[in-house]
Amino acid sequence: MAERPVLEAVLFDAGGTLVRLDFEWMSEMLGALGLRVTPEQMRQAEVRGRRMYDQAATRPRVLAPGEPHPALGSIAPIDSYFAGMLEAVGCRHPVLEEALARFHAKQKPPSLLWGRPAEGARAALDGVYAMGLRACCVSNSDGRAEHHLVVCGVRAGLEFVVDSQIEGVEKPDPRLFGIALDRLGVPPDRAIYVGDIRSVDEAGSRAAGMHFVLIDPQGDYAAPGTHAVRGIDELPQYLAEHFLVHASPGRTPQPNP
Repeated sequence: MAERPVLEAVLFDAGGTLVRLDFEWMSEMLGALGLRVTPEQMRQAEVRGRRMYDQAATRPRVLAPGEPHPALGSIAPIDSYFAGMLEAVGCRHPVLEEALARFHAKQKPPSLLWGRPAEGARAALDGVYAMGLRACCVSNSDGRAEHHLVVCGVRAGLEFVVDSQIEGVEKPDPRLFGIALDRLGVPPDRAIYVGDIRSVDEAGSRAAGMHFVLIDPQGDYAAPGTHAVRGIDELPQYLAEHFLVHASPGRTPQPNP
């Protein structure tokens, strides 16, 4: 039996991992457009959005001569993610376009489309802290990643938040993970990233030399051989079973949730 790798730190994604889409708002919004969809149906359709985003991300855009590099957040069109989700619940033209416009409006400050804590996230963070592991967040965001975490009650237990908009580099570029690892003072092979998008989170963390575990709620999204959990509440047990945990005595004390 192979010896389990040593683990010192857990790096978390934000959207889709510690916080989730507001499926309840989505359900109400689609209802107002004449499409009856439950929050649970939206939750199940979300994985279709991930697949569509992954497909778009594997077709990198070729820039014309002299064309400026696109802004952060353009590894793939975010509409591929949202449209995939909407199409999975039967949303079609012209309602689809209107729904997409409302999604975009909901993402603009001060609104939060990713405005709910992921079920089990608070318990997972507390469990990771109790194991003695370092923890932080690495997110592709619009500069408000930390704000999302605070609003949703899942900031406590994280030493810091690395936000792509603030740093000027985004996942899957391994440099974003490197920023967090340098701040932690932990080598990549002793750290694991927890995320939900294969083309962004898995590809980027593996390129950085880290371990990876995928949030795969229906058990049908992970690639063969990829470690996955159905919900983030399963994370502490997963880590205990697959790693030799090296508790760090120099962690930042955890504030009250």
